[in-house]
Amino acid sequence: MDTAMLEQHLENLDHRLASVEQILPTLATKDDLKSLATKTELEAAIARLTTKEEVRATEGNLRLAITDAVAELRRHTHVLTESLRGDNHMLAAHAAA
Repeated sequence: MDTAMLEQHLENLDHRLASVEQILPTLATKDDLKSLATKTELEAAIARLTTKEEVRATEGNLRLAITDAVAELRRHTHVLTESLRGDNHMLAAHAAA
């Protein structure tokens, strides 16, 4: 190999090494990896999560509760409307007199 070729190889090696040096600080260390959750810990955490069936049951209960609340609001609104209607009739009668 001639000198120019060796210099080119060394320059390429320098560029590769510079790339590796930029990546190295972002890699996890052994201590970083030790602080991560284990498979068993993850499985235990997943086991505590709500299941699809529980979500569906809760969704059904919420729908019923919302339907009941809407019906109650309608009744209340109807009562208020009737009360206002009565007040309006009384005011109209008073104004006419």
